Parts: sequence; C-alpha cells; structure tokens
Amino acid sequence: MSIPRDPEKTAPHWQPCGAGHVAVYGTLRAGGVNDIARLGPRVACVGRTWLTGSLYDLGWYPGLRLEGAQQVLAEVYAMDDALEQAMDRIEGLWPEDVGEYAKRILTLPVALPGGAVQPLPVLVYEALPATVAHAPAIAASDWLAWANEQGKGALHAGGAFALNAAQKV
Repeated sequence: MSIPRDPEKTAPHWQPCGAGHVAVYGTLRAGGVNDIARLGPRVACVGRTWLTGSLYDLGWYPGLRLEGAQQVLAEVYAMDDALEQAMDRIEGLWPEDVGEYAKRILTLPVALPGGAVQPLPVLVYEALPATVAHAPAIAASDWLAWANEQGKGALHAGGAFALNAAQKV
C-alpha cells in the first residue's frame, strides 16, 4: 500500500527573487478578473510603468515577451515574500514549474501618484517562447482595455483564481 505524498512537503524549497515590487500587465491588474488586491489585505499599487516587448493573446489572459518594441501598460505593486510566493503559484512556477513563465527583474521608471517618477527594481513574469509560439500578437498597449473590447473581461471557464491551466489556487 502506497501512502500519498503531501505536495507542499515534497515541493522544492521556495526562494524569493529579492525585488520589492512586481509589475502586472494582464488579469492581475486592478479591475481584472484576477485583481491582485484579492491576494491580500495589504496589496497596494504604488504606480504605473511601461514594459517593452511583445504582447500575446493566450485565450483569457496575456503573455508578454520582453523582446520587441511594443509598450505595454503595467501596474506596479509593493511585494513581500508571501505575495511573491502566491504569484509564483498562480504563474505556474511553484511548487512545480509548468513551463509557461520565467521571472525577470528589471529596473524600470515607475510613475508614482503625484507625478514623481522613480526607478525601481521590479519583478516581471515573462512568457516563455513556447508559451506564445502559436498565440496571436496583440497590438494594444493596454491589455485590460483590449480584453474588455474583445469580450475577454469575463471569468474564464474554470472560474478559479489562476493564470494557467495547470495550477489553481
């Protein structure tokens, strides 16, 4: 007789990336179906920035490659270890890497409330090449506005808070 393993106890040890902020450009933005504020009572937007790359339509959520010249609007949130670990789970990086995204730390100019701009180290979840290989490119700079125009602002079929098919929170 085999005893089932608890995946949390056998999962690889999780490590924080060291960035104090995360940039979100899709369903995790304020008003999106996976609004990041749902992840904790202290999750707060500190400003906005532009990510440079190529944006892709992955169905009910986007993928961004940090290659290309497209400017993509992102919200920047203060991030502690608990939020980062929750984000890693949503993006399919932990406790098991499902191969959709990679973590990148970029120093970006962040427009703060009141008009000041401050360079901050920001975590960005970048879609891997295989993730977007057959996905159509999106020409819009604001994925959330584009998704609402396309009728993609509704909840996805699974209804659970998650960004990929393999992981659900």
